[in-house]
Amino acid sequence: MFICVACALQVTVAWVHADTWYVNNVKGDDGHDGRTAGKGFRTLAKAVKTAQLSDMISIANTGEVYQEPLVLSHLGGTPAKPMIIEGNGAVISGLRDIEVGQWVKKGKLYEIVGPQPYGWPMLIIDGKRSPAGDAEALQPGEWSWLRIKGDDKNGVLRFRPAAGKAPADYRLQGGFESSGVRVASSSYLVIRNLVTEFHSNDGFNIHGDCRSNVFESIEGRFNGDDGFSIHEAVEAVVRNGYFHHNGSGIEDVNLSRSFYSGIRVHDNSRLGILFIGAFHSAVDVEVYNNPSNFRITPGVTKHLLSGEFSPIQGTSVYLQNVISHGGGSGAVITDRARVMITSSIFSGSKIGIDAGKGSRVHLTKSVVANCGQLELRLKGQGFFGEANVYFPGRYELGSEKFTPEQWADFKKAVGHHEQALQQDPVLDENFVIGEKSLQKIGKYKIGPTALYK
Repeated sequence: MFICVACALQVTVAWVHADTWYVNNVKGDDGHDGRTAGKGFRTLAKAVKTAQLSDMISIANTGEVYQEPLVLSHLGGTPAKPMIIEGNGAVISGLRDIEVGQWVKKGKLYEIVGPQPYGWPMLIIDGKRSPAGDAEALQPGEWSWLRIKGDDKNGVLRFRPAAGKAPADYRLQGGFESSGVRVASSSYLVIRNLVTEFHSNDGFNIHGDCRSNVFESIEGRFNGDDGFSIHEAVEAVVRNGYFHHNGSGIEDVNLSRSFYSGIRVHDNSRLGILFIGAFHSAVDVEVYNNPSNFRITPGVTKHLLSGEFSPIQGTSVYLQNVISHGGGSGAVITDRARVMITSSIFSGSKIGIDAGKGSRVHLTKSVVANCGQLELRLKGQGFFGEANVYFPGRYELGSEKFTPEQWADFKKAVGHHEQALQQDPVLDENFVIGEKSLQKIGKYKIGPTALYK
């Protein structure tokens, strides 16, 4: 019996593909066989169509952006041999040049009527991104891109040039592609060393039945919605990720599960990191200058079978070695969310940690300091804190407010905190505790146990 099982395993392993397919958007040709770097395909689509289970696709970094999405649907690998997408630092862009002849003059404005990109479409003017203006009162140099009322497919792109100028005097590019990397029902993938930018929706958009997908050294930037986002019941691991200047850096929703380590998320216009439903982990994280650096909230997943009855839709999150600074809030944790935070620093936001009435928050060995309004806003009784440092120390517990001088009263009201301190941690220019400052409370080291840079 043992011999038969071994033979069966050998047959299975021998059957698994292990081909490598090369793509080069400058020197490649879809008429090539794609098997060597010198005979690579020209398009990502050709490589994906050719690849089979557990193959590798190697994308050449030619210095020219790839103007097509990487779309993987029902294609992946096995636990023993995942499919690998090697990006080599290549960039996938959602931008397309807008030909001058497409514009129709309408008074001081120029318009294009046509299919409306999904999400938050954008117009790039001479290589620079600027926010949309008021569609009813565009000023010189401003633009708008709105869906036609009652039409779920088409929209109107409007642009007002500066006085005496026309569209021909600019380089105008539109974000016509929705997402740069689109993965649907594809499992056991490794996608690495790849950048996505200027898409109307997400840089990396993962949907469907996706299990054990790994993303390494990726970057999502300047996208209309999210830099990285997983949905439904996707399982993803992200190592060394960089997500900036998107609508949101990361949005993981429904019953998805994610595990982040070594990531940087900053200067996104709506949110830094959003976790809704199931469970998520973020370790060795720097997140800053987002309206809300973290937002953790439960969701209702009615579009999955009995999803609204799932016992894990309440959201559980583990945060360790987080450095959060700037923005409107360090972390907002709403009703029914459960969060454990350890060895972290929250500094310089308007509110450090904002915990909703039905939430449960466990905060240890961390610093919450130098916030604009409050270090802690606790709307319920589900907060536990110990071996933390707060400064200067302004707190809300329910409707009751506490000043720094009422530290003893706050500790009595909230409970625990026997080893917590209210004193200046003296953070350096990197928002970490300086070498000559407080390092420990008793036997506990305060702040990150290691720094990710």
